[in-house]
Amino acid sequence: MAVPPPPPPPPKPFIHPITHAFHGCFNFRRHPTKPPVNRLAYTRVILAKLLLEVCGASGAIWGSSEIFFLRDTPLGNEIVRIVAMFVGVIFFYRFWWHAKHYYQHDQDFPPLKEHHRRKWKLPFLQVFASKLVLEVLGGAGAIWGCSEAVTLRNATNKFSWRVAAAAVGYVFFIRWVFQVFAYCLCFAGLWSNPASFRMTLARWYDAFVSKLVLEVFGAAGAVWGFSEIVFLRTPDTVYIWRPIAITIGVVFTLRWIFALKAFVQSENDAVEIKSQLQPTEMQRDEVANFDVEKAVASDEHIDDLELEETHSGETEASGENENGLKLEA
Repeated sequence: MAVPPPPPPPPKPFIHPITHAFHGCFNFRRHPTKPPVNRLAYTRVILAKLLLEVCGASGAIWGSSEIFFLRDTPLGNEIVRIVAMFVGVIFFYRFWWHAKHYYQHDQDFPPLKEHHRRKWKLPFLQVFASKLVLEVLGGAGAIWGCSEAVTLRNATNKFSWRVAAAAVGYVFFIRWVFQVFAYCLCFAGLWSNPASFRMTLARWYDAFVSKLVLEVFGAAGAVWGFSEIVFLRTPDTVYIWRPIAITIGVVFTLRWIFALKAFVQSENDAVEIKSQLQPTEMQRDEVANFDVEKAVASDEHIDDLELEETHSGETEASGENENGLKLEA
């Protein structure tokens, strides 16, 4: 009788999660049935993600900390620098997996779980912690960094821009809370109908305002803030990094305009499709109503026939009874 092999040793704590997280991270093989990757489109997407999600994450920590007076002292400035670099490393690891997935599947990871989403606690934490950094702190940091890059913010109006950046961060925090509610299927009636006025307004707000702040102002602010974090931008090199940040902002403005044009076209197409479907639905309703009316009319006709037969039968019976009485008489 063969002796079964001994069971594998249990994974060591703190070691297994790390090895599991890096397992297969360098495997970029695509499925044989997929066509070759479009390298130009892939490079365009990945460079934008690298700037907005890696440099932008560090810049979000760096800029928002100054808004909330966390960098007022030299010690606080260095502590925030270390935290911003650490966050940048974490988001670079996240970016690597997203780049790998995009290369293999021609698309990013699904943003939300559609089934049993309340059970997926780790994806929930990863998705919304990233959104908190990139979209809440990033929204405030984008206003703060971009305003300095384009020379709108200076020592005389620093308080006004602090209030404006904090207000933008608060608005994006409310938006983030609603996204958490939507993910957890809370108040499903608010966003269950994509064609409702509320959801249409939310889509237009995201396309116009959110992307303008996070991707246009955020791109310029990311370059401006990240260059200072890694000691590339100093008082002696400001004249170099200001044109770079403004140029990046202009490039991402053109990118935002093209994306906005595609969004408007898709919304118009959806309205046209809906307008074409409405007559068909009305015809179906008319046919259904006609069938119902026809069925009701036939039922009434049958009832009338039954009433006539019953009435005629009663008449005949009464006639027979009368004849019988006459004969007896």
